Amino acid sequence: MKKGLLALISLLLLAFSLPLQACQSASGNSFEVLSMDVTPGKVIMNEKITVTATISNNGGNEAVFEVPVMVNGVADDRTSVTLAPGKSQEIQFTLHKGEPGTYEIRIGDKNSAVTVERQAPAEFKLSDLNINMDEANPGEEVVITACLSNTGGSEGTYIIDLKINGDAGQSDRVILPAGAKYNCVFKLVKSEPGTYGVAIGDLAGKFTVIKPIEVIQITAPDDTTYKRQSQRSSCCPEGSGSSCQ
Repeated sequence: MKKGLLALISLLLLAFSLPLQACQSASGNSFEVLSMDVTPGKVIMNEKITVTATISNNGGNEAVFEVPVMVNGVADDRTSVTLAPGKSQEIQFTLHKGEPGTYEIRIGDKNSAVTVERQAPAEFKLSDLNINMDEANPGEEVVITACLSNTGGSEGTYIIDLKINGDAGQSDRVILPAGAKYNCVFKLVKSEPGTYGVAIGDLAGKFTVIKPIEVIQITAPDDTTYKRQSQRSSCCPEGSGSSCQ
């Protein structure tokens, strides 16, 4: 029992000593961190952070260096570099942080800081409502379009609802990344004459289905057939031509 406990304590001491040994190597006479750069300096949660450093072997012999990148005093990652005397090499680490806050990044005696912010939610905006015609014949297709933009900081889902005269008509479910735009298209066919109010979100418009021209045939007592358009007050016998008014 005691042997097992001693072995566990030894392993824990070894694990905690590795970052310390690496830092001691970094601050030794043969190892130098010439530069370190952290980009970007401000990110949202889980966005990539790139840490780039240049290290140099100032000693007289070829050496292997275990170089850790320290985040708030804890080794987050490490890499092994073999350098000949007087040589330098660029190394790079990629970090991701899922909690907001300010993090100190350190390699050797060089340090910097990065700020991690919460991700802004998706935010949607509708614009540019367009109806392809003001007047349509019964049964003619009317095309209605609008633009949906995600102006927020996250991908999100939005349901675009088209209402006709205040009643639910059609809908389109869209998954839109942050900063993206989507052109929604609805097609309608109405057979009943009248004016139809169109609404998508807070956008509004209208179109009219016109009443068709009605042609009435009238047969006179002498069997002469007349045609009369319902919008006109005159009659023309068949075959009289367009000059008959």
